[in-house]
Amino acid sequence: MAAETYADLKERLHAALRALAGVAGKRDSSGVVEGARALAAKLDEERFNVVILGEFKRGKTTFVNALLGRELLPCAVVPLTSIVTAVRWGPEVGAEVTFAGGRAERVPVEELRRYVTERENPGNHLGVERALVTYPSEYLRDGVFLVDTPGVGSVYAHNTDAARAFVPEADAAIFLTSADPPISAGERAFLEDVRAEAARMFFVLNKVDYLGEDDLAEALAFTEDVVAEALGRAVRVYPLSARGGLQGKLAGDPGAVAGSGLARFEEDFRSFLLREKGRTIVASIAGSARKLAADERNSLAVEERAVALSVEDLERTAGGMERAFADAERSRDDLRALVRREARRILRMVEEDLDALRARETPSLLEEAGRLLEGSGPRPSPGEADAFVAEALRRRMDRWRGDEERRVGEAFAEGTARFVGEANRLVERTVRLCGEALGIELEQVAAPGGITAETEFSYRFFEVPTILESLLPDTGRLLPAGWSRRRARARLRERVPALVDRHCGRLRWDYQQRLDASRIALERLLGRRLDETVQSLRLGLDRAAADRRAGEERAAIAVERVRDAGERLRGVDAALLAILAAVEDDEGARPSSGRAVAGLAGGGDG
Repeated sequence: MAAETYADLKERLHAALRALAGVAGKRDSSGVVEGARALAAKLDEERFNVVILGEFKRGKTTFVNALLGRELLPCAVVPLTSIVTAVRWGPEVGAEVTFAGGRAERVPVEELRRYVTERENPGNHLGVERALVTYPSEYLRDGVFLVDTPGVGSVYAHNTDAARAFVPEADAAIFLTSADPPISAGERAFLEDVRAEAARMFFVLNKVDYLGEDDLAEALAFTEDVVAEALGRAVRVYPLSARGGLQGKLAGDPGAVAGSGLARFEEDFRSFLLREKGRTIVASIAGSARKLAADERNSLAVEERAVALSVEDLERTAGGMERAFADAERSRDDLRALVRREARRILRMVEEDLDALRARETPSLLEEAGRLLEGSGPRPSPGEADAFVAEALRRRMDRWRGDEERRVGEAFAEGTARFVGEANRLVERTVRLCGEALGIELEQVAAPGGITAETEFSYRFFEVPTILESLLPDTGRLLPAGWSRRRARARLRERVPALVDRHCGRLRWDYQQRLDASRIALERLLGRRLDETVQSLRLGLDRAAADRRAGEERAAIAVERVRDAGERLRGVDAALLAILAAVEDDEGARPSSGRAVAGLAGGGDG
């Protein structure tokens, strides 16, 4: 698999799924056909959410354009607003802007700067929430979904807040800095804030075409040292020229692209995507496809065996199989109840963690805000207090949320694996009982036991931190200095705990909604696996009964048809096994030195 790209594996898997649907379609096995088509759609929909990060004017947008091979996203000479711009694959170039309230508008991609740049949309007076660009790039066909965030450390503090909020919510991130000027204190502080996510970050030193050989070596060593100190471990930094890579791609010059350093980065990053997530996606879908193929082969085996029975024996056998189906469906309902109980347990865990957050951060925030008031002069500034509390609370909430995402995700993954295992055992028992009723041995192929993207605990990808309302009324200037300070302290003691509590409540509601969505997706997945098995076995019985009623000649033709379909299904299964073997070979070939990751950032600056 090391020699194959994710796109290669996807195409092989698509071919196997088409073959499976073709065999099942000739038998009117609608469940298997629909299942194969659903897996194909899932394979196309799976994406790698890649966040681009970096300070203003580090070349983030040029870097994104270089990856795509076209000057697609607008560059700006001033920082952008906190508007997130994402790029995904689409058959045509286009853009969609979503406004506050949910209204979406299609716009020409050439006009995107009117909505996402500070110069043409100052202060975001248009109320833009996000922009989505589609582009038919082969790079994006690999499932890459590029998220271009505002620059960190810009004069707009909310840009850094928005960028920081996205780091835990990506499959990978690419952090860009450059040698001119060297990595800043603001960039280092940002990396210290997100150090827990560093295992999924790539680091890029851009604009190296401005440096001579000696200066480049010095800049690269300096950047690696600063990043390593901020993260507490050594990292690899990729030196490249995004501008040179873009120009090379526009000119169709592979040598120029390689000389820019971009090609080496792309090679390693694609390998990371394939190994870290592509392997999981392919293995999950190929495993599920093998389960569908086994269901269809079992249906064929049931038909071949049942067509040889007398009408009376066939009816008796069908009755026994229906009792097995009914028992399995009752067990599935019990399993759903256990899934709901597990979701409630995880929500209680979140509530306990929020209680601890509230108890820990409220007095700490009050103490820090109090010290700010003491040093703010006789009449405290409401704007200064608001900005301080907003920033401090955002940082605390973001840090907590990053840790909690992992904690809740791990808990949900553990429960998911357990319930998928139980569902597989339920399916296996049903197949075994039906085989015993017919006096034959049916295939047992369990669907993948790990979680898939359909049942992962997910997050709201475009959620941006809430802007806090004013803590202090702007009336202090009308009061005597002593009264103004005492009033400010009283307002802080009243409003800060309420503000922390309100944001904890919002987090609790968000986790509850997401847990419910993940639980429902898991219940549907588990139920569908049993339904597919039962539907296939019933189809074999029904076709056998129809063949038997049509007479001996029809029954003989049915046997030949069944054997031919079985042979073709064995070819499908061999193709799926080969794909799974390639995935396993790649896993064994992975280096043991750990993951190197990078972060993509494209806040729209050049």
